[in-house]
Amino acid sequence: MQDDVEKKLKSLISTKLQQIRKGSGDSLEKMAEALSLDYSVFYHLYKGAYLPRLTTLWRISRFYNIPIEDWFKELDFAQKAAPDHHSLEFSVLHNFRQLDATTKDIFAKILQRYNIKERKHRAPARQVARKPKIA
Repeated sequence: MQDDVEKKLKSLISTKLQQIRKGSGDSLEKMAEALSLDYSVFYHLYKGAYLPRLTTLWRISRFYNIPIEDWFKELDFAQKAAPDHHSLEFSVLHNFRQLDATTKDIFAKILQRYNIKERKHRAPARQVARKPKIA
């Protein structure tokens, strides 16, 4: 998964650098020099072989007047991990503990009402008739 994200980032940054170069008409050498980067490092960034440091990406963004979020806007964040129910429960309990006593009481009453309503709407469990044991 991490390798996929790294590949995607390299590709996005490389594509953006190529767009910047095409728009500016500068050579790779001029771009590297203007950004105070070693040509070899800039070349590898440009070709998607390296990921830049955040400070380098910031420098490029400022120099070419590009918002930093533009580098990542095409990155697919839809593949987020499923929420961990244990951590969600922990978070809810942690937040509950921080409430004052009055608010805790009100919240507890709401939960009790919800629980009562929930039980009324559930279908009664079917009981299976057991055959008597014959000895």
